[in-house]
Amino acid sequence: MRDGRDKVPGAGPLRRLWMGITLAVAAQAATAGPAGDQDPSRWLERMPVATRTLNYEGVFVYRHSGGMETIRVIHRVVDGKEQERLTSLDGDRREVLRDPERVTCIWSDNKSVLVDESRRRGLLGSALFQADDRLRQHYRLEMGGHARIAGRAAQEVRVAPVDEFRYGYRLWLDVGSGLLLKAQLLDEKAAVLEELLFTRIELPEEIPDNVLEPEVASEGFDRHTNAGPPVPAPKAAPPQWAVSWVPAGFHQTGYSREPLVDGQAPVDHLVFSDGLAAFSVYLERITGERSPFEGLSQMGALTAYGKRIGEFQVTVVGDVPRVTVDRVGRSVQRR
Repeated sequence: MRDGRDKVPGAGPLRRLWMGITLAVAAQAATAGPAGDQDPSRWLERMPVATRTLNYEGVFVYRHSGGMETIRVIHRVVDGKEQERLTSLDGDRREVLRDPERVTCIWSDNKSVLVDESRRRGLLGSALFQADDRLRQHYRLEMGGHARIAGRAAQEVRVAPVDEFRYGYRLWLDVGSGLLLKAQLLDEKAAVLEELLFTRIELPEEIPDNVLEPEVASEGFDRHTNAGPPVPAPKAAPPQWAVSWVPAGFHQTGYSREPLVDGQAPVDHLVFSDGLAAFSVYLERITGERSPFEGLSQMGALTAYGKRIGEFQVTVVGDVPRVTVDRVGRSVQRR
Protein backbone atom coordinates (compact mmCIF):
# COMPACT_ATOMS: atom_id res chain seq x y z
CA MET A 1 0.00 0.00 0.00
CA ARG A 2 2.82 2.36 -0.71
CA ASP A 3 2.20 5.57 -2.57
CA GLY A 4 5.50 7.38 -2.13
CA ARG A 5 4.27 9.46 0.81
CA ASP A 6 5.20 7.28 3.77
CA LYS A 7 8.71 8.81 3.87
CA VAL A 8 7.30 12.28 4.41
CA PRO A 9 7.01 13.28 8.10
CA GLY A 10 3.37 13.32 9.13
CA ALA A 11 2.14 12.15 5.72
CA GLY A 12 0.03 9.29 7.08
CA PRO A 13 -1.99 11.32 9.60
CA LEU A 14 -2.41 14.13 7.10
CA ARG A 15 -3.91 11.79 4.52
CA ARG A 16 -6.53 10.72 7.08
CA LEU A 17 -7.02 14.36 8.05
CA TRP A 18 -7.44 15.30 4.39
CA MET A 19 -10.10 12.64 3.85
CA GLY A 20 -12.04 14.00 6.78
CA ILE A 21 -11.59 17.72 6.47
CA THR A 22 -12.62 17.83 2.83
CA LEU A 23 -16.10 17.22 4.11
CA ALA A 24 -16.16 20.99 3.94
CA VAL A 25 -15.94 20.74 0.16
CA ALA A 26 -19.25 18.88 0.09
CA ALA A 27 -20.74 20.96 2.84
CA GLN A 28 -23.00 23.36 0.97
CA ALA A 29 -26.08 23.58 -1.22
CA ALA A 30 -26.51 25.91 -4.17
CA THR A 31 -30.30 26.11 -4.23
CA ALA A 32 -32.40 26.50 -1.16
CA GLY A 33 -35.45 24.26 -0.96
CA PRO A 34 -38.56 24.95 1.08
CA ALA A 35 -37.87 24.92 4.81
CA GLY A 36 -40.78 22.49 5.21
CA ASP A 37 -39.61 20.06 2.53
CA GLN A 38 -39.81 16.54 4.00
CA ASP A 39 -38.09 14.69 1.14
CA PRO A 40 -34.60 13.68 2.40
CA SER A 41 -33.43 13.04 -1.16
CA ARG A 42 -33.90 16.70 -2.05
CA TRP A 43 -31.85 17.79 0.93
CA LEU A 44 -29.01 15.42 0.02
CA GLU A 45 -29.04 16.37 -3.66
CA ARG A 46 -28.25 19.97 -2.79
CA MET A 47 -24.90 19.28 -1.10
CA PRO A 48 -22.64 18.28 -4.04
CA VAL A 49 -23.87 21.20 -6.15
CA ALA A 50 -22.25 23.69 -3.81
CA THR A 51 -18.88 21.99 -4.25
CA ARG A 52 -18.70 23.59 -7.66
CA THR A 53 -20.42 26.92 -7.00
CA LEU A 54 -20.16 28.54 -3.55
CA ASN A 55 -17.58 30.58 -1.67
CA TYR A 56 -17.31 29.91 2.05
CA GLU A 57 -15.03 30.52 5.00
CA GLY A 58 -15.32 28.96 8.43
CA VAL A 59 -13.90 26.93 11.28
CA PHE A 60 -14.83 23.35 12.07
CA VAL A 61 -13.86 20.70 14.62
CA TYR A 62 -13.06 17.23 13.32
CA ARG A 63 -13.10 14.34 15.82
CA HIS A 64 -11.71 10.96 14.79
CA SER A 65 -9.70 8.02 16.13
CA GLY A 66 -9.79 9.36 19.69
CA GLY A 67 -8.35 12.75 18.67
CA MET A 68 -9.75 16.15 17.78
CA GLU A 69 -8.53 18.83 15.39
CA THR A 70 -9.67 22.37 14.67
CA ILE A 71 -9.41 23.52 11.07
CA ARG A 72 -9.96 26.82 9.31
CA VAL A 73 -11.21 26.37 5.75
CA ILE A 74 -11.45 28.91 2.93
CA HIS A 75 -13.05 27.79 -0.33
CA ARG A 76 -13.44 29.92 -3.47
CA VAL A 77 -14.89 29.30 -6.92
CA VAL A 78 -13.85 31.53 -9.84
CA ASP A 79 -15.10 30.76 -13.36
CA GLY A 80 -16.07 27.29 -12.21
CA LYS A 81 -12.60 26.49 -10.83
CA GLU A 82 -12.14 25.72 -7.15
CA GLN A 83 -9.41 26.89 -4.82
CA GLU A 84 -9.14 25.87 -1.20
CA ARG A 85 -6.95 26.51 1.80
CA LEU A 86 -7.09 24.58 5.07
CA THR A 87 -5.07 25.58 8.13
CA SER A 88 -4.65 23.69 11.39
CA LEU A 89 -5.44 25.81 14.43
CA ASP A 90 -4.05 23.41 17.03
CA GLY A 91 -1.28 20.84 17.20
CA ASP A 92 1.44 20.81 14.55
CA ARG A 93 1.22 23.74 12.16
CA ARG A 94 -0.04 22.52 8.79
CA GLU A 95 -1.57 24.04 5.68
CA VAL A 96 -3.21 22.39 2.69
CA LEU A 97 -3.69 24.32 -0.56
CA ARG A 98 -5.78 22.83 -3.35
CA ASP A 99 -6.58 23.96 -6.89
CA PRO A 100 -7.83 21.98 -9.93
CA GLU A 101 -4.33 20.67 -10.74
CA ARG A 102 -2.55 20.02 -7.45
CA VAL A 103 -2.65 19.71 -3.69
CA THR A 104 0.21 21.27 -1.71
CA CYS A 105 0.67 20.21 1.93
CA ILE A 106 3.02 22.31 4.08
CA TRP A 107 4.38 21.15 7.44
CA SER A 108 5.98 24.15 9.12
CA ASP A 109 7.42 22.27 12.10
CA ASN A 110 9.14 19.68 9.90
CA LYS A 111 10.01 22.19 7.16
CA SER A 112 8.65 19.92 4.45
CA VAL A 113 6.27 20.26 1.51
CA LEU A 114 4.35 17.54 -0.32
CA VAL A 115 2.90 18.21 -3.79
CA ASP A 116 0.40 15.75 -5.18
CA GLU A 117 -2.22 15.50 -7.88
CA SER A 118 -5.54 17.10 -6.96
CA ARG A 119 -8.22 14.50 -6.34
CA ARG A 120 -11.82 14.96 -5.32
CA ARG A 121 -12.48 13.38 -1.96
CA GLY A 122 -15.70 13.01 -0.13
CA LEU A 123 -17.70 13.13 3.00
CA LEU A 124 -15.71 11.61 5.90
CA GLY A 125 -13.73 9.58 3.43
CA SER A 126 -16.73 8.49 1.34
CA ALA A 127 -17.98 9.53 -2.07
CA LEU A 128 -20.19 12.60 -2.30
CA PHE A 129 -23.80 11.88 -1.49
CA GLN A 130 -25.91 11.39 -4.60
CA ALA A 131 -29.51 10.55 -3.70
CA ASP A 132 -30.02 8.28 -6.72
CA ASP A 133 -31.52 4.79 -7.02
CA ARG A 134 -28.25 3.13 -5.96
CA LEU A 135 -28.24 5.00 -2.68
CA ARG A 136 -31.90 4.15 -1.98
CA GLN A 137 -31.29 0.45 -2.62
CA HIS A 138 -28.75 0.12 0.17
CA TYR A 139 -29.58 2.98 2.55
CA ARG A 140 -32.78 4.25 4.16
CA LEU A 141 -33.16 8.02 3.90
CA GLU A 142 -35.09 9.61 6.76
CA MET A 143 -35.83 13.08 8.04
CA GLY A 144 -34.79 13.75 11.62
CA GLY A 145 -35.43 16.57 14.04
CA HIS A 146 -34.43 20.23 14.18
CA ALA A 147 -31.41 21.79 15.91
CA ARG A 148 -29.45 25.03 16.14
CA ILE A 149 -25.80 24.76 15.05
CA ALA A 150 -23.27 27.58 14.54
CA GLY A 151 -26.10 30.05 15.09
CA ARG A 152 -28.23 28.58 12.28
CA ALA A 153 -31.42 26.55 12.20
CA ALA A 154 -30.58 23.03 11.04
CA GLN A 155 -32.56 20.05 9.73
CA GLU A 156 -31.32 16.53 10.44
CA VAL A 157 -31.21 13.91 7.66
CA ARG A 158 -30.39 10.27 8.44
CA VAL A 159 -28.76 7.81 6.04
CA ALA A 160 -29.09 4.33 7.54
CA PRO A 161 -27.61 1.20 5.89
CA VAL A 162 -29.91 -1.74 5.20
CA ASP A 163 -27.21 -4.31 6.09
CA GLU A 164 -24.14 -4.72 8.28
CA PHE A 165 -21.59 -4.00 5.56
CA ARG A 166 -21.81 -0.19 5.51
CA TYR A 167 -21.73 2.69 7.95
CA GLY A 168 -24.58 5.09 8.59
CA TYR A 169 -24.69 8.89 8.72
CA ARG A 170 -26.48 11.67 10.57
CA LEU A 171 -26.33 15.02 8.78
CA TRP A 172 -27.53 18.42 9.94
CA LEU A 173 -28.18 20.89 7.11
CA ASP A 174 -28.78 24.62 7.29
CA VAL A 175 -32.51 25.18 6.77
CA GLY A 176 -32.00 28.29 4.68
CA SER A 177 -29.16 27.28 2.37
CA GLY A 178 -28.70 23.53 2.69
CA LEU A 179 -25.20 24.06 4.12
CA LEU A 180 -23.92 21.01 6.01
CA LEU A 181 -23.25 22.20 9.56
CA LYS A 182 -22.60 18.90 11.29
CA ALA A 183 -22.05 15.26 10.31
CA GLN A 184 -21.59 12.00 12.17
CA LEU A 185 -20.37 8.67 10.83
CA LEU A 186 -21.97 5.76 12.74
CA ASP A 187 -20.96 2.14 13.18
CA GLU A 188 -23.33 -0.84 13.19
CA LYS A 189 -24.28 -0.09 16.83
CA ALA A 190 -24.96 3.60 16.05
CA ALA A 191 -21.83 4.66 17.95
CA VAL A 192 -20.11 7.77 16.53
CA LEU A 193 -16.85 6.93 14.73
CA GLU A 194 -16.14 10.35 13.26
CA GLU A 195 -17.76 13.74 13.70
CA LEU A 196 -17.43 17.11 12.02
CA LEU A 197 -18.98 20.27 13.44
CA PHE A 198 -18.79 23.81 12.12
CA THR A 199 -18.43 26.36 14.91
CA ARG A 200 -18.44 29.30 12.48
CA ILE A 201 -19.37 29.59 8.82
CA GLU A 202 -19.79 32.48 6.37
CA LEU A 203 -20.65 32.60 2.68
CA PRO A 204 -19.03 35.77 1.28
CA GLU A 205 -19.74 36.88 -2.27
CA GLU A 206 -16.04 37.42 -2.95
CA ILE A 207 -12.82 36.08 -1.43
CA PRO A 208 -9.60 38.03 -2.15
CA ASP A 209 -6.51 36.32 -3.53
CA ASN A 210 -4.33 37.02 -0.52
CA VAL A 211 -6.36 34.91 1.94
CA LEU A 212 -5.68 31.83 -0.19
CA GLU A 213 -1.92 32.29 0.05
CA PRO A 214 0.01 30.22 2.64
CA GLU A 215 0.99 31.97 5.84
CA VAL A 216 4.42 30.36 5.96
CA ALA A 217 7.09 30.95 3.34
CA SER A 218 8.27 27.47 2.34
CA GLU A 219 11.48 28.43 0.55
CA GLY A 220 14.24 26.08 1.62
CA PHE A 221 11.84 23.38 2.87
CA ASP A 222 12.36 19.77 1.79
CA ARG A 223 10.03 19.17 -1.16
CA HIS A 224 8.45 15.83 -1.99
CA THR A 225 6.21 14.84 -4.86
CA ASN A 226 4.05 11.81 -5.34
CA ALA A 227 5.78 8.97 -7.19
CA GLY A 228 4.07 9.95 -10.43
CA PRO A 229 1.12 8.71 -12.45
CA PRO A 230 0.17 5.03 -12.11
CA VAL A 231 1.83 2.61 -14.47
CA PRO A 232 -0.65 2.04 -17.34
CA ALA A 233 -2.78 -1.01 -16.68
CA PRO A 234 -6.05 -2.41 -17.99
CA LYS A 235 -9.26 -1.37 -16.25
CA ALA A 236 -10.15 -4.97 -15.42
CA ALA A 237 -8.72 -6.74 -12.39
CA PRO A 238 -5.39 -8.55 -12.91
CA PRO A 239 -6.26 -11.92 -14.45
CA GLN A 240 -4.28 -13.94 -11.90
CA TRP A 241 -6.44 -12.66 -9.02
CA ALA A 242 -10.13 -12.97 -8.15
CA VAL A 243 -12.23 -11.15 -5.52
CA SER A 244 -15.03 -13.67 -5.24
CA TRP A 245 -17.26 -11.82 -2.72
CA VAL A 246 -18.28 -8.20 -2.23
CA PRO A 247 -21.41 -6.87 -0.49
CA ALA A 248 -24.52 -6.43 -2.62
CA GLY A 249 -24.40 -3.11 -4.45
CA PHE A 250 -20.60 -2.84 -4.50
CA HIS A 251 -18.94 -2.87 -7.90
CA GLN A 252 -15.38 -2.47 -9.06
CA THR A 253 -14.94 1.17 -10.04
CA GLY A 254 -11.22 1.32 -10.69
CA TYR A 255 -7.99 -0.57 -11.17
CA SER A 256 -4.47 0.80 -11.41
CA ARG A 257 -0.93 -0.39 -10.99
CA GLU A 258 0.79 1.90 -8.52
CA PRO A 259 4.29 3.03 -9.52
CA LEU A 260 7.50 1.52 -8.30
CA VAL A 261 8.81 2.75 -4.94
CA ASP A 262 12.47 2.36 -3.96
CA GLY A 263 12.97 -0.28 -6.63
CA GLN A 264 10.24 -2.54 -5.24
CA ALA A 265 7.57 -4.26 -7.30
CA PRO A 266 4.45 -2.30 -8.33
CA VAL A 267 1.20 -2.73 -6.41
CA ASP A 268 -2.10 -3.68 -8.03
CA HIS A 269 -4.89 -1.49 -6.63
CA LEU A 270 -8.60 -2.32 -7.05
CA VAL A 271 -11.36 0.03 -5.88
CA PHE A 272 -14.93 -1.04 -5.07
CA SER A 273 -17.84 1.29 -4.26
CA ASP A 274 -21.60 1.30 -3.82
CA GLY A 275 -21.75 4.98 -4.76
CA LEU A 276 -21.21 6.15 -1.18
CA ALA A 277 -18.99 3.71 0.73
CA ALA A 278 -15.75 2.42 -0.79
CA PHE A 279 -12.88 0.06 -0.07
CA SER A 280 -9.61 -0.85 -1.79
CA VAL A 281 -7.88 -4.16 -2.41
CA TYR A 282 -4.06 -4.03 -2.69
CA LEU A 283 -2.02 -6.90 -4.13
CA GLU A 284 1.76 -6.73 -3.84
CA ARG A 285 4.73 -9.06 -3.93
CA ILE A 286 6.53 -9.34 -0.58
CA THR A 287 10.17 -8.34 -0.92
CA GLY A 288 13.09 -7.98 1.47
CA GLU A 289 12.71 -8.60 5.18
CA ARG A 290 9.36 -6.86 5.56
CA SER A 291 6.88 -8.90 7.57
CA PRO A 292 3.43 -9.34 6.02
CA PHE A 293 0.37 -7.79 7.64
CA GLU A 294 -2.13 -10.43 8.69
CA GLY A 295 -5.49 -10.20 10.47
CA LEU A 296 -7.82 -7.28 11.23
CA SER A 297 -6.99 -3.74 12.26
CA GLN A 298 -9.10 -0.65 12.90
CA MET A 299 -8.40 3.03 13.54
CA GLY A 300 -11.58 5.03 13.89
CA ALA A 301 -13.67 4.45 10.79
CA LEU A 302 -10.77 3.02 8.79
CA THR A 303 -10.56 -0.78 8.86
CA ALA A 304 -8.04 -3.13 7.28
CA TYR A 305 -7.60 -6.85 6.73
CA GLY A 306 -4.41 -8.52 5.56
CA LYS A 307 -3.29 -12.00 4.62
CA ARG A 308 -0.45 -13.70 2.80
CA ILE A 309 -0.92 -15.85 -0.29
CA GLY A 310 2.40 -17.38 -1.24
CA GLU A 311 4.84 -14.55 -1.88
CA PHE A 312 2.05 -11.96 -2.10
CA GLN A 313 0.51 -9.61 0.44
CA VAL A 314 -3.26 -9.05 0.14
CA THR A 315 -4.65 -6.00 1.98
CA VAL A 316 -8.23 -4.68 2.06
CA VAL A 317 -8.68 -1.13 3.41
CA GLY A 318 -11.75 1.10 3.59
CA ASP A 319 -14.13 3.25 5.58
CA VAL A 320 -16.43 0.27 6.07
CA PRO A 321 -17.15 -2.07 9.01
CA ARG A 322 -14.69 -4.77 10.04
CA VAL A 323 -16.97 -7.54 8.80
CA THR A 324 -16.77 -6.10 5.28
CA VAL A 325 -12.98 -6.02 4.93
CA ASP A 326 -12.75 -9.41 6.66
CA ARG A 327 -15.14 -11.19 4.25
CA VAL A 328 -13.75 -9.44 1.18
CA GLY A 329 -10.17 -10.24 2.17
CA ARG A 330 -10.90 -13.89 2.82
CA SER A 331 -12.52 -14.17 -0.61
CA VAL A 332 -9.44 -12.96 -2.51
CA GLN A 333 -7.84 -15.86 -4.34
CA ARG A 334 -4.99 -16.32 -6.75
CA ARG A 335 -6.09 -18.15 -9.86
